[in-house]
Amino acid sequence: MAFGGLERRMRTRYKVRVPFVIKNNGQEIHGTTRNISLLGISAYSDSHIAQVQPVQCVLNLPNAPRPLVAHGTVIRCEPLTQPNPDGSHEIGVFFKEFAGSGESDLSKFLNHVSLEERSAIQAGYRALKQRAAARKRRKRLEALERRRRKLRRLRRRRQRLAQQKRLKAKQRAQRKKSVRLKKRRRESS
Repeated sequence: MAFGGLERRMRTRYKVRVPFVIKNNGQEIHGTTRNISLLGISAYSDSHIAQVQPVQCVLNLPNAPRPLVAHGTVIRCEPLTQPNPDGSHEIGVFFKEFAGSGESDLSKFLNHVSLEERSAIQAGYRALKQRAAARKRRKRLEALERRRRKLRRLRRRRQRLAQQKRLKAKQRAQRKKSVRLKKRRRESS
């Protein structure tokens, strides 16, 4: 994947793990790439190699008909401070030239990686939008349910108040009736 932020390099680097072999004076160093660009690789290996040495780098790109061969220079070989399952040294190789159609093969591979990365990002954004929409729907439904509960409570309260009002009106009517009856009894007696 391409690194974000300010990129000082002239080519985009892609975080891709690919097995490689560096050949130098009969010595072979095996490892796994950390990132790749058209200008070189950063990789992990268990072996140390001297810097500023011309080397032949063979990359085994996935789905490639043949290994990619590039000639370059080791510009960095540093021991890692923290353990890494891919190796104990970080190696940087700057490519100077490619054998055969190596540059176009690498360019096609990196374009493919870029397209996969872009589609993964788009899929991530779509999933994020779907989660946001689902969360918005859920919140809307929760708010609607709270409103319904509040309306139910208000209806029950209105019903209780109306019932209490009817009861008080009935009690008032009974009191008036009993007052009238008492008044008639007094008058008739």
